[in-house]
Amino acid sequence: MSFKIITDSTASLKLDYAERNQISIITLYYVSNGEVKPAFDKNNQLATADFYSLLHKRPKLSTSCANENQYFEEFEKAVKNNQPVLYVGFSNGVSATFNSALLAKEMILEKYPNAEIYCADTLTGSLGQRFFVNKCVEMRENGKTVKNAYDFVLNNRLKMNTYVTVDDLYYLYQGGRLSSISYKLGSLIKIKPIIKVNEHGKLVALSKVISRKQSITSLIKIIENNITNDKNTTVYIAHADCEKDATQMAERIKNSLNINVEIDYLEPVIASHTGVGSIAIFFLS
Repeated sequence: MSFKIITDSTASLKLDYAERNQISIITLYYVSNGEVKPAFDKNNQLATADFYSLLHKRPKLSTSCANENQYFEEFEKAVKNNQPVLYVGFSNGVSATFNSALLAKEMILEKYPNAEIYCADTLTGSLGQRFFVNKCVEMRENGKTVKNAYDFVLNNRLKMNTYVTVDDLYYLYQGGRLSSISYKLGSLIKIKPIIKVNEHGKLVALSKVISRKQSITSLIKIIENNITNDKNTTVYIAHADCEKDATQMAERIKNSLNINVEIDYLEPVIASHTGVGSIAIFFLS
């Protein structure tokens, strides 16, 4: 294998895919009632289901990034095996996790000056981040170098569109992102915010609509107006335990654009902040 690929639990990789392609997954964490739980646990196939059972109870949650020691350990394994390393990371605009990887890289280079390590900030997460991991795997299989794959991420990350709608404002409120007044008023009139990830990988408010139906329609219109003119492209939909809405949305997109759509769950760290019912979309433009 020409180079080692490492990513975060936020990329929502399937365990069998990661193991088959020898991808290391660094987990982030969510915290409930003082108990720190990994967002990814290869020994617990029900970890996501357990998380959503908890999330439906509206607990007060916080999240924690991965630390530099986690990255150092995985980087060092590859370096000792004489492999270049490509880390495909969660957006630095929303998490300090990427900085942990950069610190680990510095630590590795102090110990192994000839090590070859590339850290690529995808400026996205979830299925957008997974897209870049999958592309890097394809490039490695096709004989491309670690630098080729690193450059691909950097040259295409601004083409990846990331939008989110939140169904229940409670989770933004409990996370300190909404005032009590905004939460109560917004919930009363059923405001559904549309949020995007900007060119710096940061979450910014785009608009507010009334009703779940309008929020989903707004996301579909965003796709229709911005997606690349390529029938081989794919729209990725990540949902926070609202599979029925995600499936219906996917059918509308397929009927409108005649393109591929893939659906999966939002992983725990992101869903801790967006809450049950949130939907995120990812597509190239």
